[in-house]
Amino acid sequence: MGLLDKFRNAKSWYSKGAQLTKQGKFEEALECFNEAVKLDPKFDLAWNSRGLILEKLEKYEDAVESFNKALEIDPEFIIVYINKGITLGKLGRYQEALRYFDKALELYPTQVMAWTNKGIALSKLGKHQSALDCFNQSIEIERENASAWYNQGLVFKELNKFDEAIKSFDEALRINPGYDAAWKAKEDISKKF
Repeated sequence: MGLLDKFRNAKSWYSKGAQLTKQGKFEEALECFNEAVKLDPKFDLAWNSRGLILEKLEKYEDAVESFNKALEIDPEFIIVYINKGITLGKLGRYQEALRYFDKALELYPTQVMAWTNKGIALSKLGKHQSALDCFNQSIEIERENASAWYNQGLVFKELNKFDEAIKSFDEALRINPGYDAAWKAKEDISKKF
């Protein structure tokens, strides 16, 4: 098998894995991404996708390793820094996660997903004002970001600033009327009054 054939096969495995991911067949998708990186160990997209699947399967440490491989290949692959940070957060390693969100923001200062997830990590660390600053930055860049509004609302709720929390949840629901977590959070506050 020539190098070009090997590359085509790696891309085919990757494409098949992406399709299976869309169908929710995560175990099968993982097998495809495993084949893709076995055939082309420098295939950064496949390493990232493999990490995302492992994260969905709650194999967080393995996911982090896949993200590390993708970053070794392309140290400027911004979304991988964010994916790794999110996964580290799921492991409760928020301080470490912050480094990856900061790296993504260093490379791309207007990356909304990085600002929002940095805010979530800061909130988990009890750094509420810094978290609010991140959510505000995210909203300033992309006003229609339901996740930033929702997470801002959670911080306001934590600080017992219920009027501000309700306003944030209302904005999240205006953007995404089906945002169940925002409905529940708003309902929790309403029950208190």
